Amino acid sequence: MEWLRIVGAVLACMVLIAVLKQYSPVYAILAGLACCGLLLAYIVALAAPVLDYLAQLTGRLSGQDVSCVVRAVGIAIVAQIARDICKDAGQGALAGQVELAGRVLILLVALPLFQQLLQIIAGILA
Repeated sequence: MEWLRIVGAVLACMVLIAVLKQYSPVYAILAGLACCGLLLAYIVALAAPVLDYLAQLTGRLSGQDVSCVVRAVGIAIVAQIARDICKDAGQGALAGQVELAGRVLILLVALPLFQQLLQIIAGILA
């Protein structure tokens, strides 16, 4: 039933933002940011079992490997939220740049995994 709470909260936020947009677009953007922050905090709290499982995987696998994946997912989520906020504010070009920056940062974070993969392939071929 958590999804009903999330849908209800999103609908309430949409109504609040729609009302604020009529009177003050700046406050509507700030309300949207606040709603996104609150929903993200709630979703992170819901994701506690996933985080516990990742902690268990860190014990079994290399901590660096799991850390790279977790950081890449975090970057993707933050970049998507920032992109959506920019689009809502009417800044399409800025949204594209945020999305590009997120992709580049994910590649940088995943670079150690690519290096390990190349070492494994080189070891098999040798």
